[in-house]
Amino acid sequence: MLGRVAALHYTHGLTHEKIASLLGLSRVQVTRMLAKAREEGVVEFKVHSDEQIFPEVQTALTKKYGLKQAWVGPGFNDLQQAMASVGTVGAEFLKSYVQAGDVVAVGLSVTLDQIVPHMKGFSVDATFVPALGSRPGGGNGVHPHEVASDLADIVGGRTRHLPAPFIMASEAAALMMNEEPDVKSTLAMAKNARLGLYGIGGISPGSGPLIQEIGPTGELERLLAQGAVGDISGIYFDSEGRYVPSAIEKRIISLTLDEIRALPDRAVVALGRKKVPAIAAAAKSGIISHLVTDLQTAQGLLSFE
Repeated sequence: MLGRVAALHYTHGLTHEKIASLLGLSRVQVTRMLAKAREEGVVEFKVHSDEQIFPEVQTALTKKYGLKQAWVGPGFNDLQQAMASVGTVGAEFLKSYVQAGDVVAVGLSVTLDQIVPHMKGFSVDATFVPALGSRPGGGNGVHPHEVASDLADIVGGRTRHLPAPFIMASEAAALMMNEEPDVKSTLAMAKNARLGLYGIGGISPGSGPLIQEIGPTGELERLLAQGAVGDISGIYFDSEGRYVPSAIEKRIISLTLDEIRALPDRAVVALGRKKVPAIAAAAKSGIISHLVTDLQTAQGLLSFE
């Protein structure tokens, strides 16, 4: 029935009232069935336009923070809806950026996973490689190697696995892991990527995957005392984008801040008022060159001093 209702409305142009009359339904039923048809993928929409939704906001962000590009999606109070919106815009950015032969280094961010389903229908012979190990504590959250693999699968590209956890048990273990041939070669590929695709972590609860990991150790208090405002792949920086050393980073399997900065382009996909200070610092200091976010976060960045 969903297919019949959808075809009558979208293919043949019948009104809700006419469909209801033809099929013995109420107008409310027709409306609900059309909504369900969209939710279940019976109906798909494609907008054939390169016009940006918020061009003035994007231009203002690039000018204020010296970015190469800013991509802004609608903002929503519901976090999952907001992340899905940013994922859609993130996919638009990747489709416009990635070329055949590119290597994309993928960092740690739950938001990056939201990009994957919106890459459907786009093909490119690019390589997506994790730029750091698996999520702290081996949790059930999103892992960089999974995002890299999913992106490669959906666009018909290639991937490499980084066989290491994000955080090792000790500095000595991290040093040994970094010398493992598979780990070394994968990180070397990430260092030579044309694009780094990252998230940004903040320093307040709920603003990054490291907060829960380091909270009970007292390290967070030490980082705050040194002026840290956020992290990119576990490497902390202050309000000027300057590197802030931490005890935990010596146990992390990832690129260094200098290696991230050395990538030709560094895109961050991030949203949330709590992350505004961190995003602002990363943007104005040149840690990142491209930003994908939502309207609420963009407005926060434009009013941030």
